Amino acid sequence: MKRRFLILMLCILLLVPFPVQAAEPDTIPGNESVLGGSFVPSDAPEITGTTAIVMDMDTGDILYEKDCHKRAEPASTTKLLTAILAVDNLNPSDVITVKDGALEGISYDAVRIWLSPGETMPVSDLLYALLLPSANDAANVLAMAVAGTIPNFATKMNETAKALGCKDTHFVNANGLPDPQHYTTAYDMALIARAAYGRSRIRDILGTPAYWIPATNMAEERELWTTNYLLYDVTDVYYEYCTGGKTGYTEEAGNCMVAFAEKYGRRLVSVVFHCPGQYDRFTDSKNLLEFCFEEYHRIHPLEGFNLEEYDENGSDQTDSKGGLGDVVLENYYARLTHALPEYSVDTSLSLYTRSSVSTDDIQKQISFQYDKYKMTAGELRLSFQNRTLASIPIRIDRTEMDADLADLAALGPEERLRTDGKAELPATRSEILQSVIEDSVPRLLICIGVAMAVCILVILAAHMKKTRRANISRYFGDGPVPAIDPEAVREAEERKKAREALRQLEDSGEGMPRPKVPREKPPTDDGIEDTGERTPRKPAEASERSTVKPDAKPISEMTIDELEDTGERSPKKSAEKSSGSSVNRTAPRNTKKPADNGIDDVIDEG
Repeated sequence: MKRRFLILMLCILLLVPFPVQAAEPDTIPGNESVLGGSFVPSDAPEITGTTAIVMDMDTGDILYEKDCHKRAEPASTTKLLTAILAVDNLNPSDVITVKDGALEGISYDAVRIWLSPGETMPVSDLLYALLLPSANDAANVLAMAVAGTIPNFATKMNETAKALGCKDTHFVNANGLPDPQHYTTAYDMALIARAAYGRSRIRDILGTPAYWIPATNMAEERELWTTNYLLYDVTDVYYEYCTGGKTGYTEEAGNCMVAFAEKYGRRLVSVVFHCPGQYDRFTDSKNLLEFCFEEYHRIHPLEGFNLEEYDENGSDQTDSKGGLGDVVLENYYARLTHALPEYSVDTSLSLYTRSSVSTDDIQKQISFQYDKYKMTAGELRLSFQNRTLASIPIRIDRTEMDADLADLAALGPEERLRTDGKAELPATRSEILQSVIEDSVPRLLICIGVAMAVCILVILAAHMKKTRRANISRYFGDGPVPAIDPEAVREAEERKKAREALRQLEDSGEGMPRPKVPREKPPTDDGIEDTGERTPRKPAEASERSTVKPDAKPISEMTIDELEDTGERSPKKSAEKSSGSSVNRTAPRNTKKPADNGIDDVIDEG
């Protein structure tokens, strides 16, 4: 019974509708949800860097990534974040005086422009020195001008990185010199690079191959050249679409590179960390950027899309009656006199796909799931070859509807009369919810009733099958079940009943065989007619026959002659003995049948 109850409950639960959460989009090439693990397309170029990423700077879509969340030392690419804080907190024309503490911690062989304590220089010139030759002393001077001390500036760097979305970044200095607590990831650095490229002042400096700093109060004119070889058309790694970049190197971090490029109206940034050779970082960056430009393109799948012209399966209903408006609205709002809610999707959506995929290849599918907190009616899912590319919420706009409801609520009953003479109140949210419940509850009850009926039928069928097998096992045992012959079953039942009846007779004693009773010969000498009926012996004869002399021998010890003398031996047998020949022992035929008195006739042969 417990098992049957569990089966019944399971059937009922399967029929009760439960809300289902929409599945997360698949992590496919060109989707910004590719944020975990490693995704390297099979046709992507091989790189020497241990971690890398390519990101669209306008949309944030990731086109390529190789262990982009693996920690790495960023070396001088750290200076991109230093430049962001300097541009945001200092004016380009401000003149900075180099302090004594600004040059501490910078080794003799580290890159510098040889600033001296007390030297003055504009912020704009310090930014060129920071980003082109990657001067470490310029980084410290800018940091102290912004925050007063290097530790205070590092605190601002970490706060800014967190605001940009970095989740695994921690900086302790402004120049990127080695430190165990100074680290980031390729993904986080791509976010920092996007923010830096979005500031025009930094973007212009990064795209400049060379710059000359005018003479200062303590030094002559300085000539600066960028370390980004992608900008030099005389090198083998020149990339004509590169618009800037920032290099970095330390023995611990290896060769690092952040490169920016623009092509086909798109702007991409690539990050590669820990390349073995100086030229490897340029080759890796160039190959990754060119691959993503040529093998991926950005499309606008909802351009010209009209939600009202699509049904719930995503089919175009432009030339036929129907569409989303009919599917959603006609069920509950057909008789209302006020405006209906507006449904819309963001048609400005753009996404990256492989170049071989066109807008016409994208399938659209609408699913409804009302969310009162987000005010959405469902979602529009875009997919290609059964792989989800994006999910766009279908938003509900009740502005016009709520205004009409307020106007109707202010009217009297007479003013709300319709042309058919029936008064109709405006539908509120609670009324709409109540109508939905009223329609859903009967359906739910019907489903539960059907489930219970199905469960009962299943249980009865199982019980009948079990009973049938038990009856068969009673006659044939537990072996293979033979074909059932109705006549054989009937005969078996009769034989069983007969055996039961015989057993009952034996138990009661009525079925035991009766003892044989000798039959008395009828007297012939007393004139009574021999009727064949048994006559009891006379008492006297019985006493005479039963009288035995005290000194007489037992009959068993008497000889034949003595038996003849005593009369105990029958004349017939004496005759047999005396003659010594065979005698016909056949008894004379009794032609007269004795009366049936209920006792079996027994012939006494002795």
